[in-house]
Amino acid sequence: MPGEYFGKILKEKKGQKKGTELFLNLVELTEEAFEKFEEAVKVWRNEDYERGYELRDEIIKMEREADEIKDVFFETIFIKKSYLPQITEERYNMMLNADQVMDRIERAVRVLCLKKIDQSYFPPEFDQLLDKTDKVMELFVKANEYFFENYEKAAKAARKLEAVRDEVRDLYFIIQGKCVNDELPRGTERVLNVTTRISITAEEGIDYLKVLMAKHS
Repeated sequence: MPGEYFGKILKEKKGQKKGTELFLNLVELTEEAFEKFEEAVKVWRNEDYERGYELRDEIIKMEREADEIKDVFFETIFIKKSYLPQITEERYNMMLNADQVMDRIERAVRVLCLKKIDQSYFPPEFDQLLDKTDKVMELFVKANEYFFENYEKAAKAARKLEAVRDEVRDLYFIIQGKCVNDELPRGTERVLNVTTRISITAEEGIDYLKVLMAKHS
């Protein structure tokens, strides 16, 4: 009987470790996808549309890979109840939040590649917005990694993310103002909106992480 009990505990711990690995794989995949999106913006504005389409397809493939990771988590971890019921639900919600970030990146690159556009679509502030969003993604990964190691470090990364996200918001409204005043080509606003949604969704995922840290501290 004791052997069966400890065997069950060991099996559960292996399942939990696998679940964490799957989740962090998905989180890291979002950062890789955003880096490809940044490259896509660069080549698209330089009229290298062929490379832009290649990057779009690579990101779409990565989004499909993210869906597969989420499905594997559901089928091998969630259904088999490797965690306590409440923790299992929380882990799956974390997985869904990361997957939504990936969805936002995929949508952004699809919108970018809808038509051939010129340099005037991208005011200087857009480059700054991309740089800030890249920092948001970096902190998104760190906060999620630290969540499994050290709540204090995770909370610190979360606070930094929120500060950078505020800078993204400021840049968004500067560009939005230029759009409203017809200083930028028609369609700029659409690219701006889908790009900004990436950092918004990442921040929403971190907000949920903060709730969990407060709950389990």
